Amino acid sequence: MKRAEEIKIGIWTIVAIVAMVFGIKFLKGQLHTSTVYYMQSPNVERVAESSHVKLNGYKVGFVGSMHYNYATNEVVLGLYLDPSLRLPRGTSAIIVPDLLGNSNIHLTLGDAANGFMAAGDTLLGGGMAPGLTDGIADAMPKVMALLPKVDSLLTGLNTVVHDTRLNETLLSVNTLAHKLDRTLTDLNRELPGILHNVDNATANLDTLSVELREARIRDIIGQANATLDSVNLMVSALNSTQGTAGRLINSDELHRQLEGTLADVDSLVNDIKAHPKRYINIKVFGK
Repeated sequence: MKRAEEIKIGIWTIVAIVAMVFGIKFLKGQLHTSTVYYMQSPNVERVAESSHVKLNGYKVGFVGSMHYNYATNEVVLGLYLDPSLRLPRGTSAIIVPDLLGNSNIHLTLGDAANGFMAAGDTLLGGGMAPGLTDGIADAMPKVMALLPKVDSLLTGLNTVVHDTRLNETLLSVNTLAHKLDRTLTDLNRELPGILHNVDNATANLDTLSVELREARIRDIIGQANATLDSVNLMVSALNSTQGTAGRLINSDELHRQLEGTLADVDSLVNDIKAHPKRYINIKVFGK
C-alpha cells in the first residue's frame, strides 16, 4: 500500500515537471513551429529569451536561444520567426530598448530582388539602437548645474507664496471677482429690458422721422399750391381787359395810341436835330 502511494507521488511529480516544462515553452512561444535565424551582437543588455522580434512594430517572433561565441566575443541570438515570413537577403536586425527597460529585436528587410535567406542564416547588423536613458549620463552635468538655480527659484517662490501680502492680494482679487460676477448677473438680468427700451426708442424715432418728413412735404406742397394760385391770378389779370396791364396787352386801341405817341416823339426829335436854334436860345454875356 505504501509502495503504491510512492508510485502515485512519483507519477504526479513527473507529470508536474512535464507540465511545467511545456508551460514554460508555451509562455515562450516555443511550442509553435518557427523558422530559426541567428544574429550576433557584442551587447545584449536587457535582451532575454522570449524577447519580441518585431517587423514594422508588429511581433513576428521571439528570441528563443542565447549563447556566447568565444571566438568572436559576441552573443549569438536565435530568432524564432513566423514560418510564413521570408527574409530577403540583406535583412538586418538591431536591438532597441523600450520604455520599460526591456529590449526587443527590430528587423529591417532587404531587397527581395536579391533572393531570400535560408533557415539558419545569420542576419546583418546586431548593434544596439540608442535608448531613452543613454543620454542621461551626458545630460547629468547640465542637470547638476541647473539644480542651484532651481533651488533658488523654489526658495523665492516659497517666500512669495508665504508672504501675507500675496494672501491679501488674492483676497482682493477674489472680492473683485465676486463683485464682477454680481455685476454681470445684474447686467444679464436688466439687459433684456434695456434692449427693449432701445427698440422702443428706435421705433419712436422712426415714427417721428416719418411724421416730420410728411409734415415738411405737406408744407412744400402748400407753398407750391399758393405760388401756382398767384401765378394763375397774374395770368388771369394779364388776360383780362380790366386792369392796366391787361388793357396794355389785350387792347388794340391802346397799341395804336402808343404807336402814334412814339411816332410824334420821333418826329419831334428829328426836328430838334434839324433846327436846334428853334428850340434852344443861347446868349453870350457881354453882347
